[in-house]
Amino acid sequence: MTSSSYLAAKADALESQDPVSPSQARAAQIPLQSFHLPTFPPEAFDAGLQSLILTSDIKLDEYTTLLKTEKVEEESQKAFHVPDLPSSINALSLELFSLGYPAGFLTALGNTLPKLKSLTIYSQLFGGTTPASRDDALAFIDAQSSLQELHLLDVFAPSGFFTSFASAVDPSLRFLEINYTYRHSDPQFLDTVPSKELAGFVENCPQLVGLTLSISAPDITNDDDDREGTEIGVRLVEKEADVSLIRRALIENGPAHLFALDLTMFMLKPSEVGSVLEAQKDLRFLAFTVAIEACDGLAEVVGILGMGTRLEVIEIVGVPGRKLVEKLKQGKQLEFEEKQLKCLAKRCKGLRSLKCSLLRTKVVEYTREGEDGELVKSGVEA
Repeated sequence: MTSSSYLAAKADALESQDPVSPSQARAAQIPLQSFHLPTFPPEAFDAGLQSLILTSDIKLDEYTTLLKTEKVEEESQKAFHVPDLPSSINALSLELFSLGYPAGFLTALGNTLPKLKSLTIYSQLFGGTTPASRDDALAFIDAQSSLQELHLLDVFAPSGFFTSFASAVDPSLRFLEINYTYRHSDPQFLDTVPSKELAGFVENCPQLVGLTLSISAPDITNDDDDREGTEIGVRLVEKEADVSLIRRALIENGPAHLFALDLTMFMLKPSEVGSVLEAQKDLRFLAFTVAIEACDGLAEVVGILGMGTRLEVIEIVGVPGRKLVEKLKQGKQLEFEEKQLKCLAKRCKGLRSLKCSLLRTKVVEYTREGEDGELVKSGVEA
């Protein structure tokens, strides 16, 4: 899911719900035009409110002024205000706070929500722009000792921040998602992705059962002036040093019982995919990016995937080599051969879905017909 898809899904889910009284509400979304949170009505404390979504609606020309913390006595003139919040809230989403938060805001927010189980941070400089805001963000994360799920979607920060972030996350974390939406308009985009720092999350969270490290294609639009919505595909992390760090974390130093792994941010060699499968024997869902040099390159990948006998869902993002590119120009399609599909279905008896694409374009999908049936093509996307 791309970041824009995530936000649209959130909005659709909230809009589809019939209005409810504060005494019955289980989720609340609050658009903020400042860092002063409204006071919750007494009914919200009695209702067992579980989810809170804070969304920035702050005008860009006012944002910098609001970030300045001034020591004043007048409550209305302070940089932020966080009232008491229902202790039943266990899920928090922070969305579109592009420049971060005034120093102290996140600590105050965390003090009122000390038992979060799920945290989503979307589209922002979470650590802010000053050392004080950086320390405040890390203190907020460090204090969340009950966190089970962490979703970082299009979250950016200066070099080194995510290393400290990973150290601050409670090691009992069970689900981690880090996703970026590819920007065609930014030729230096991959340099902004903290790929060399992400291994720290894997090594510091040994109880993970679900891990996503991915780069998604932007949503397609019909606006010819929107480059992000008209260009397709993605580029992925190919730096050997960065790939080596994440591979070593998964094989040697990280969680040993992953059930779901999406590693599509990093381009692996087929042999490296095999090493991951050998180390993570409980995998049911696996998504990965792999170099495919020629049209017959899928044969090697299929042979390696046969090691994952418990796999139920597989997604392959192929990075085409020069030979394959030339064949594609001649109209050749990258598809699995029938004997490859039969081999995979035989080795992975629980396999229900197999998807393959080239840099998230030209998607071909196969599904199993019946419990013991063969894998058959079920969909093709350009």
